[in-house]
Amino acid sequence: MGFFDSKSSSDTTTTNKNTTFNNVDYGGGGGGSGLAKNVNLADSTLSVGGDVISTDHGAVAGSLDFAQKAGAANTALTMNLADSAYADTAQSRKLTGDLFNGAISSVNDANKTSLQFLSQNTDRALAFAQKATRSEGGQIVADLTKKLLIGGSIIAGLIFIKGRA
Repeated sequence: MGFFDSKSSSDTTTTNKNTTFNNVDYGGGGGGSGLAKNVNLADSTLSVGGDVISTDHGAVAGSLDFAQKAGAANTALTMNLADSAYADTAQSRKLTGDLFNGAISSVNDANKTSLQFLSQNTDRALAFAQKATRSEGGQIVADLTKKLLIGGSIIAGLIFIKGRA
């Protein structure tokens, strides 16, 4: 059955009632606002509705069918939105994980490169210090050698001169 399909059936009930009208002026002589003038209270329960009741059962069935299909459509839409929200959340978690892992990887690479530079600079500083130490030692040896040669030459010369005299 579609949304607007109707297999109509109807019931009609009619009740006839004889009523005597006693239109009485309760408005207090016609002055003022004019409310409550000519009210017939005979056999009245002061209710709206009435004596003729008609029901279109096809329209009621169609309305119920429409409501059921609308509820099913709303349920399907809600489930679809929930599934989409879950998928979006899962993608967000994956993206966050990828970004975090990328950041950690970058930090680790930077630390590794920094340690390599530190190691290279330390090796260079030690090599420079060793060269500077060798040069100092070499200069001391060279200076001592010169002084020993000069001193030895003077002593040899003095011995030679003393030996001739």
